[in-house]
Amino acid sequence: MLNINCFSSFRHPLLLPTVANGRSRRRSAPGGARPAPAPDRNDRGSVLVEAVIVVPVLMVVLLAVVQCALWAHAGQVVGLAAAEGDRTARTMNGGPAAGVAQARSIVSGGDLASSDVVSEILPGDLVRITVTGRAVSILPGLSLPVSSVVVGPIQEFRGSE
Repeated sequence: MLNINCFSSFRHPLLLPTVANGRSRRRSAPGGARPAPAPDRNDRGSVLVEAVIVVPVLMVVLLAVVQCALWAHAGQVVGLAAAEGDRTARTMNGGPAAGVAQARSIVSGGDLASSDVVSEILPGDLVRITVTGRAVSILPGLSLPVSSVVVGPIQEFRGSE
């Protein structure tokens, strides 16, 4: 039968602790090589100093990323409001007032700090809806504007001539 623990009784002489002056220590390697010296203790507290410097920088970067996401979201809301306002204003039973009302209803449900909707009739039976606003700001002193303009032809029924 094979004894799995056949090497458990073997001990290497360099790994055995020796006792000198009542203290336990490891033997040095043959040839007089000494073990590596203990690290200096002059770097105590360096992790705290690094954290004090790095954590605020990371927080500002994180807030900037969130601010960019809010700005992009506000741009999407304004673009959707302008497109839907233009679609409503161009329909047969719509008109510029209905387009403005539709755009305002979309903007009021979105996350914008402020917004304004303007419509106008252009020459050539075109309607233009302009939606402007400001994105919600989480960084103090930063106010990012967003706007969207959509122009389209007014739909009307024309009988055969």
